Amino acid sequence: MAGRISRRRALWLAGGALAAPAAGYGAWHAVHEERQPAAEGGHGRPGSDAVDLPGDPPTRVSGVANRSLTQSFVHVIAHPDDNLYFMNPDLDHALASGAACVTVCLTDGESDGRNVLHSELGRVTRADRPAYTRARINGLAAALALLATGDENSPWDVSLVSHLEGRMVEQHTLRAAPQVQLILLALVEARSVSLPRKDSLRGLWLGDTPSLSILPPVHSGLPPSAGYTREQLIATLHGLLDHYRPTVVRTLDPNPDHSPKPAPGSGSTVYLDHQDHTYSAYFAQAALARHWAGGKARSASVEHYLGYVNALLPHNLDQAAVGRKVVALNSYGWADNRHCGDPAGCGDRKVGAGALRNGWAQSTRYRAPGSDTWLQPSGEGRLTAFGLLNGGAVAWTETDDGWQGPERIPDGGDLEGQLQAVRQLDGRLRLLAVRTHLGYAATTHRREIVTTLRNRDGSYGPWQSLGAPDGTDPVRSMEFGYPVGLTLPDGTVQIAVRTWGGSVAIRTLEGPWAALALPPQAGGSVQDGLGAVVDADGNTHVFAPGRTVVHWASATPGGPLRPAPPTGLPTPAGPVSALLADDGGLRLEFREPKSARVLTAERRPGRTVWKVTAESAPPGGFGRVSVGAGALAVRDDRGRIALRAAGHDWQHDGPLLAHSPALAMDSDGRAVAAALGSDGRLYTTRQPVPGAPFGTWSQTG
Repeated sequence: MAGRISRRRALWLAGGALAAPAAGYGAWHAVHEERQPAAEGGHGRPGSDAVDLPGDPPTRVSGVANRSLTQSFVHVIAHPDDNLYFMNPDLDHALASGAACVTVCLTDGESDGRNVLHSELGRVTRADRPAYTRARINGLAAALALLATGDENSPWDVSLVSHLEGRMVEQHTLRAAPQVQLILLALVEARSVSLPRKDSLRGLWLGDTPSLSILPPVHSGLPPSAGYTREQLIATLHGLLDHYRPTVVRTLDPNPDHSPKPAPGSGSTVYLDHQDHTYSAYFAQAALARHWAGGKARSASVEHYLGYVNALLPHNLDQAAVGRKVVALNSYGWADNRHCGDPAGCGDRKVGAGALRNGWAQSTRYRAPGSDTWLQPSGEGRLTAFGLLNGGAVAWTETDDGWQGPERIPDGGDLEGQLQAVRQLDGRLRLLAVRTHLGYAATTHRREIVTTLRNRDGSYGPWQSLGAPDGTDPVRSMEFGYPVGLTLPDGTVQIAVRTWGGSVAIRTLEGPWAALALPPQAGGSVQDGLGAVVDADGNTHVFAPGRTVVHWASATPGGPLRPAPPTGLPTPAGPVSALLADDGGLRLEFREPKSARVLTAERRPGRTVWKVTAESAPPGGFGRVSVGAGALAVRDDRGRIALRAAGHDWQHDGPLLAHSPALAMDSDGRAVAAALGSDGRLYTTRQPVPGAPFGTWSQTG
């Protein structure tokens, strides 16, 4: 994507409509080129050791080299439109970076095999699943080409490749941007959102079937008899990861919310997402564990994206971001009736021009809501930053010569989301995280909250399990949220977390979990993305996004938390961040639905009334508002960082971001911002003097 920008790319960036169809991509034009299979018993890529795919030459971002060759993105999806609905705009930012950007689609998404407009679903039409699958792949290829080059008709080269002996996949490579690839395994889909079916990813994971069939789309050279056992699918994904060596892996939601209403007639739990989404994420997690253990991995971050439940939550993208998603989805949905030359079809007419119909395109959310406390002072006026790379906890420590790290924290593996660091009364830092134990049965697949303590000498104590807020039930453990921690004036550490039932539970390090009553103004449940703070009197306050900002508080330090008077605040679009204001009052920062603006709400000392006291200029983007040291930090509409020091405008700069940024104050009273880049490196910037705008970003290897 180097060089001048095309008119079509300019229209795309502006969110404009694209017309002028032309002859373009058709997989039947492929030259099927078979690579040699991987060595016997191996799961790595065939041929030479993995290297970065070609991309744009290094560019400069505020004095920091944004080397596209140092980052690589792999998106593991279940159906051909999943990354367009649920991972965009992050997908667009990855494609625009010039880095290797790969979509791995596990199933055909063949559904009923009828490629008709949504308004025509009642018509009797002939089912043709291989043709419908090809049409969906054609649509996805057109959308990816549009995002990467501005031209939905930009041609692709298609070949058959192997990452495991005896198994082939379709590899699609965008000719104008060969770092962009699409991999199709062509497994059959579940053909039901939630009903159990033996022949599905769910059935394969749980062992209900020993092998899952593939359904080759038309014009494919994939052998129809080549199904996958559970081991073969994990090994194939492992081989793909070893091939591409990603620094960012994106999957769908492994921990979907359940519906409060059981399935009619059976009483079984119904989840608010497609079962293929969930189990594709499980297979990706299993393959990642092998990839990280195998010695070929680079430092990588992982993001899991909410799926169908977005339709039930406040829309969190602004109009411009939604418009750009719709342009790509319209291309996927063949809304322009372009002629691509393939009789199977050029896109998915079930989506057509109705990308906004189901409410999925208007939001993008991570399963982990992010932390803003992973940057903390650690003694001697130094700062320490904590992160997760390759599923393990790491730390960077500030020194006289800059930053050192990342240092791997012992036994900190199998972790997910983002670490939170809590400064104890004695100055030591306590880390909170969530650990997943993968299992092929509901009785063995579970999650738990874990903690470790960083000692003054920089060593770490053993990781301690804090269990799960809903007890020992492994199924319920799959849905609890991500913990936030507090230190009370007497040194007690409290931990709060969203529960399976949609409320909040709290505990101390030594005590049991205690569920908090859910007030009626919550609207039935709260979402993850808690904020917590200790007030000037030592009382605990916990906040959660619901129909409004839901507030619990203790009446005495360390006392039980009960629902506080209703805040009356508007519905948050996502996580709520809380802090103690300079005057001793309480302050909240959260985003407004549909605009991405940051709203500031305050409750003055001695008062019970909350008021929105500030509304920022829209920074774009989505996700948690990080707050600290008199400044704000958010993800912006380019997937980078917007910083705002008090009294100044937003500064849009920094690296392409993974997770949420953080803020802290250094020993000279200056605000320091930190971000984990999509290349697995730590980036920091600080104010030259307290209260000033931030300086340039620096990079730590």
